[in-house]
Amino acid sequence: MHPLHLAPLAMLLVLSTVSCTSIPIPYIAQSPPETGIRYDDAPFSVGIRRMSDAELHRQESLARAGDKRAAFNVYDHYWAENDRARARQWLLFAAELGHGSAQYILAQNYLHENDNEKAIYWARRSRDSGYPNGAELVQRLENP
Repeated sequence: MHPLHLAPLAMLLVLSTVSCTSIPIPYIAQSPPETGIRYDDAPFSVGIRRMSDAELHRQESLARAGDKRAAFNVYDHYWAENDRARARQWLLFAAELGHGSAQYILAQNYLHENDNEKAIYWARRSRDSGYPNGAELVQRLENP
């Protein structure tokens, strides 16, 4: 083997014996960039609770393009902001797009309003979307 071919190996040997902790590396802690999203710390939260105006606009645009999760995020935002009328509109939109959790919540809402026909309809849609509690709710509603 030619001596020049050994140079990279020799360099690796030298570098492997030098401790990286002895070399001062400048580090400045930086906060993450502002996304406009403030996540709720509730253990069962499934949406984005509060958003900046810019992020809300972005989520609404995504939802109008067919993104069911974005529609649910907008519902969750308005619910957290206590705007129940807008929240209900977005919940219905998310459910129509096929969001299983939105369908389940809508079924529960109609059940609370004593509209069993709509409650069963949305419970079935929730079950068919694969939402875990949807099947149990359908069973309960169809076999009282």
